[in-house]
Formats: sequence, C-alpha cells, structure tokens
Amino acid sequence: EKGNIQVHTENIFPIIKKFLYSDHEIFLRELISNAVDATQKLKKLADLGDIKKDIGDTTIEVEIDKANKIIRIKDRGIGMTEDEVKKYINQVAFSSAEEFLEKFKDSKDNSTIIGHFGLGFYSSFMVSQNVEIHTKSYKKKSAVKWACDGSPEYTLEKIDKKDRGTEIILHIADDSLEFLEEHRLLDILKKYCKFLPVPIKFGTSQITEKDEEGKDK
Repeated sequence: EKGNIQVHTENIFPIIKKFLYSDHEIFLRELISNAVDATQKLKKLADLGDIKKDIGDTTIEVEIDKANKIIRIKDRGIGMTEDEVKKYINQVAFSSAEEFLEKFKDSKDNSTIIGHFGLGFYSSFMVSQNVEIHTKSYKKKSAVKWACDGSPEYTLEKIDKKDRGTEIILHIADDSLEFLEEHRLLDILKKYCKFLPVPIKFGTSQITEKDEEGKDK
C-alpha cells in the first residue's frame, strides 16, 4: 500500500526541523518514551489476564550500526496492527500548520511542543533521511513495515517478523552523524532515560574469563 500522511503534509517536516533544530537529541528521548509506553501497556494487559502466556523479556534495546549509518530502537511491547499504524502514525494529531505556528511562536521550551501534539515519533526526522517501523502486534495479526523519507509519502507493507513489538530504524542524515557515536547516545540515555520503569540495553561490554588451560580469553 502507498498513501499520504493525513495532515498539512507539505508543512509538517519543515515545522519539526524549524522548532526543534536546536534540540536534535530529543528524538531518542521521544522514541524511548514510546517504547516504554508500549511495554507498560503490555504488562498491564498481562496483569489484567488479557494475555495468558508469559510475556518474557521486555528489555528495550538501542543499537548503532555505524557502517550503515543506522540507529535501531527495539521494544517487545504491544506492537501495532496495520490499522493501528494507519491511525497512530499516518493521521498526525493537529488540524493546521498555521494554528500550530501561532500557538507556539513564543515558546522557549521546544520539547513541550512535541509532546503536546503527539509528535514524538516524528522527531525522528530531525536526524534521519529515512525512517522505518517494523512492528508486530501482540494480537495474532501480520507484521507490517512502514517507511518514509521525510516527504508526505509513505509505504506500508506486510513483512515476516517473528517477535512481538516494534523496531524503529533510523537512517541517519549526513548532518547528524554525531549520533552514531556511542558516547553521544550514552550521554542522552543517561540524561533522559536513567530512571524509566523498563530496562534499556545499549552498547557492549568486554568480559575476560579463564579457559580450560587457565589462560585469559
């Protein structure tokens, strides 16, 4: 399927860039926040008995693929069906760009703008030239892939995805390559995500152990 995001689409991405340009790093906070929400919703459904089987490990993972200029944010939350992607991703929640600009023209805290309009996911485009969502709902429905290059056009297709949850894949733009540095993302995670109710896995650590001959490995 192909279609257009339902909003004043010719204006949405320039607006995001204009208002949030000085605070690029906010994208990671917003995407982690979405992942935490999806995970907490899953836990709530499990507590209510709507999900019978064990929900397993719900750690959120953040990965950098520097060679391919990619950042991945993965969760094992409730995921989205095709219809939910259309509803929550394509129908951006404000009526007009002009009203948006007028309301927040004097705002000093750009981060409040994003949350107010539910634009957290779209902050991805501050640092990305292309964004993909791979998602599979906890409901027994097909997994789907949504992709957009920052224009009003998107693609939506069914894919094979075994695990429940959502993976956001950011193809980082050339003017935002700083975010492919591990220390840069770690600083952001420590700043915004230190006390969240869901564990976040990021980076690797090296462990030295003795082998059968007593040598370090």
